[in-house]
Amino acid sequence: MEIGRRELLGGATSLGLASMVGPLGSIPAGAEDLGQSHDRWHPFTRSLLERASRAGRELDRPRVERILYEVAEEHGRPVIKWTESAERAFEHLRRYSLDELTQMPTARLWSPPWTLPILDNDRAERSFDVYWHATQVLSVEEYGTALIAPKLASKSLAIASLSDPESIFETRAVAAEIGWIETCLPAVAARAIRAVEDLLSDGHAEGSESIYHQLRAFEAFEHGLLATWETPDGLVCVPRHV
Repeated sequence: MEIGRRELLGGATSLGLASMVGPLGSIPAGAEDLGQSHDRWHPFTRSLLERASRAGRELDRPRVERILYEVAEEHGRPVIKWTESAERAFEHLRRYSLDELTQMPTARLWSPPWTLPILDNDRAERSFDVYWHATQVLSVEEYGTALIAPKLASKSLAIASLSDPESIFETRAVAAEIGWIETCLPAVAARAIRAVEDLLSDGHAEGSESIYHQLRAFEAFEHGLLATWETPDGLVCVPRHV
C-alpha cells in the first residue's frame, strides 16, 4: 500500500525531513587519514573528486541548461526558470497552494544512482569511503543547510506571528511538500561519484553508458547548479554561487 505524502507530515518533527535526499552516515574508523583510501580508489574516481574540489561557484548557464535538457529528454523539454537564491525559489514555490503541491510528483528528473549488491567487505568499505569523502569535498551538509534555511525561516515566522495551530501546520506542510519536488545537486553528485567507483570495480569501462549517465549529475554540479524543483510549470533552478 502506498502512503500519501500528506499522511507522512503528521509524524514529521522538522521541516527538513522531506527535503533531505539521504543520510550522510557516520564517519568510518580511520576516515581522518584518507591517503590509503585514495590509493584504493580507481584513478577515474580520484579525478572526479579532484575536479569537485576545484569546481568554482560561478554558473556556466548554457552548459548546465544543455545537461538539463539532455537529462529531461524522456520527460519532455522543460521550461527552465532560474532564481538567484534558495530563498527566492522558496518564495516562488509558495505561490502554489498546498493542494497543488500535493498533486505534484516526487522529484524524478535525476535518475537514482547505480546500485550494486556488494558482497565483498573490502569493496563495500571502499565504496562507503568514496561516498563519505565525496560528501565532504562537495560540501553536501553546507549546501543542504542553505536549502533548508528558507523552510525553517518560514516556520519560525509563522510561530512568531502567533498564527493559529492550523496555519502553522499548513506552513509546515507547504514547506515539506516543496521538499518532495526538490533535488540537491551536491548530494546527487556525491552519490554519483560513489556509483562510478562501484561500476568501475564491477568492470565497467570509463566510457560506458552507465557511467556516462552518472556523470551528467556530477557535471551539472561542477558547472554551478545547486538545486532543482520540478513543477508542472517548469523546472525551477538555483545556481551554486550563492
